[in-house]
Amino acid sequence: MITVDTLKKRSLTKMGAVRKEVKEKALQLIEKSYQKEIFVQISSGHRSLTEQAHLYGQGRPDYYWNGKRYGSNGKIVTYAKPGESNHHDGRAVDFFLVTKDGKNALWTVNDRWIQAANIAKSLGFQWGGDWTNFRDYAHLELPLNKERKETKNIQTKLSRLGYSPGPIDGIFGPRTKSAVKAFQYNEGLQVDGIVGPITQQRLDTLTYPGTPIHFGARGSMVKRIQRVIGVQDDGIYGKRTEAAVCSFQHQHSLQVDGVVGPVTWRALFGNQDSQ
Repeated sequence: MITVDTLKKRSLTKMGAVRKEVKEKALQLIEKSYQKEIFVQISSGHRSLTEQAHLYGQGRPDYYWNGKRYGSNGKIVTYAKPGESNHHDGRAVDFFLVTKDGKNALWTVNDRWIQAANIAKSLGFQWGGDWTNFRDYAHLELPLNKERKETKNIQTKLSRLGYSPGPIDGIFGPRTKSAVKAFQYNEGLQVDGIVGPITQQRLDTLTYPGTPIHFGARGSMVKRIQRVIGVQDDGIYGKRTEAAVCSFQHQHSLQVDGVVGPVTWRALFGNQDSQ
């Protein structure tokens, strides 16, 4: 039977320059799976842009990148172009199983494979097998806490605006990226699926804060409203602000109640370039 040290040694060679935490957790995955007689081996880790171009080109014979053809026949194995994969910054690894003697690779996604994936998830990895649009059963990635929080925030805002980013889980997968692209297209922005400063600003500007803003409210949200309706932006939702909101609602054929709910919010900020 192959030893756990051999599996680790093989995997370390394939992982390359991944992050320290990713390397440690990948080795833990191998150890914990080995205890259940599931023999996990890492097939890849850090990737260069060129390596990603070769992978993205598989199944896309006419694919060119930087003026060179990387396309080839075969089955599509990734939807991440060069520069879009988490393998580039060392946060991701791919794995497979091997036979008990370690001589043959096993790529069938069965109960033992799923057990290994569940062990990886218990260590903090996100598993590509949980993705909906394209299931990448070999893929594991370790999200950064800050990035996961930011992604949840983006997903929440997209959902409030009527887009479909998938589960609000902090995973920037294919569905979230598609929702970002749809938002960018509808807002006349560059459609690249990347939430850069301009896209983030538009999301922040358009997204309703979640609770109605009305008489007696105070703060930065009130100031934003006041700037649009043309009253002094003192951050106090008083009678003058309420009257101006009612006037705005009447002009735009909205329910006239002096309360800035989601419909009035969208009318106020939907056509603003910035606030």
